[in-house]
Amino acid sequence: MIKEYLVKIEKDLDVRQNLIELRKLLKTEQGKKEWNLLQHNYFQVLTGLLNHADAKVRKNAALILGETGDQRALQQLFEAYREEQQLFVRSAYLTAMSNLDYRPYLKAFEERMQEMMNIVMTPENQKHLNEELKMLREMLLTMGAPKKHRFTGYSVPSELILLTSPGFEQLTLDKMPAACQRTARIMNGGVRVMADKPGTLMELRTVKGILFRFCKNPLVSNDYRAVAAAIMEAGLLGYLQKRHEGQAPFYFRIDLRTRLVLNEKSQYVKRLAGELERLSEYRLQNSASNYECELRITENKQGQYSVYLVLHTFSDTRFAYRRNALPTSMHPVRAAEIAALAGEYLTEEATVLDPFCGTGTLLIERYRRKKAANLYGVDIYGEAIELGRENAQLAHMPVYFINRDFKDFTHSYQFDEIITELPVRSDKMTADMLHELYRTFIGKLPEWMKNAGQVIVCTTEEGWLSRLAIESGYLKTEAVYHLSGKRETALVIMKYRG
Repeated sequence: MIKEYLVKIEKDLDVRQNLIELRKLLKTEQGKKEWNLLQHNYFQVLTGLLNHADAKVRKNAALILGETGDQRALQQLFEAYREEQQLFVRSAYLTAMSNLDYRPYLKAFEERMQEMMNIVMTPENQKHLNEELKMLREMLLTMGAPKKHRFTGYSVPSELILLTSPGFEQLTLDKMPAACQRTARIMNGGVRVMADKPGTLMELRTVKGILFRFCKNPLVSNDYRAVAAAIMEAGLLGYLQKRHEGQAPFYFRIDLRTRLVLNEKSQYVKRLAGELERLSEYRLQNSASNYECELRITENKQGQYSVYLVLHTFSDTRFAYRRNALPTSMHPVRAAEIAALAGEYLTEEATVLDPFCGTGTLLIERYRRKKAANLYGVDIYGEAIELGRENAQLAHMPVYFINRDFKDFTHSYQFDEIITELPVRSDKMTADMLHELYRTFIGKLPEWMKNAGQVIVCTTEEGWLSRLAIESGYLKTEAVYHLSGKRETALVIMKYRG
């Protein structure tokens, strides 16, 4: 098929449509194989099309040359780019060259980018100039990503929204310094606070993210030009500069969370990003891969937009120990949430067991919440155990890891506390298999537990666990907390009576 299209193109038959069909085929494995056999015979045919009278033919020919990765095309693509008068085609040449080794032309790209920053954009040329500018920036950043600005705003008064899981707002507020608590206000999914020293809040372990509130919200208008103007009038550049070491430009992306459909959202983001660049005289630059801050734009029930700033310039060291994780590993914030909820049921200097420990995150967060005498982690997967040992060593935690199936685990003395996340249903774990695992787990407790010990379990099978607890005769449920997430997950706290 590829040869048929190439022959038609060579004969100048319906060239534009045949190029479009050729591009489609080149995206398939079979098409790539055919092209590898034919490319030497038709390379000059495609490069010759870069001078074709039809701008869309030039555009598609350039994209094909880039997608095939033929380095021989670099010089012709660059020369065509330099001579191209149609603005909508220029970014296609850059897209093509981005798939090749374009380092010989880095200086020329830098000069073109500086030239473009001084061009007066109009409604007619803005879209295509922004596309070209964005491609130039990404290509230059790929070859030499800029050094990130260093955050220095730990003691700069800032209004923040600390994002939490639903239900953890009060627990988070209670852990704040007293001075912050006086200005804090609970909201759905977070705590809004005016902090004289934001650095004192960055170590809160139940916080999922931080929004900097620099702009008066909600905005008066949702028009992208009005939003860009509001952001600039709120002093975003000065706000960033005051909290960082180093000068502009600052690289950003836009996270738009509105009811716009996907195509409308993409178009809106492009226009808003371009307008912000223009208004800031390119001291703010949009980058999809090298951004250091995000503008998060959310829509309320009344359809009004609000703008917040997310910074990626400070290090989150709260869970620095968690160097190793598996796809099934518990997220450290979730582990910290569980430890916080179970706080009043944890015993100082307890001997603690997690029979499904994975890489040890829950045990480590439990110890951070309240010191334990001994921590034991058991898991059937040897890889998890090895990774857990490294994590515990980095956390300076005294965890004893044992590679064993929980059914076969025994110990010379009993435990004051069990804290664990029980397995969930999956392709390999049917409901029947899971229920039997739960029954075995409950059956092991008399062997493992001291009288009046605590059993703290994170489960997606709360009903089945409760039924087994009642049937056992030795477990009394003391508290149940429902956790947010994709699965219906609960934290069940039970007292063991031997």
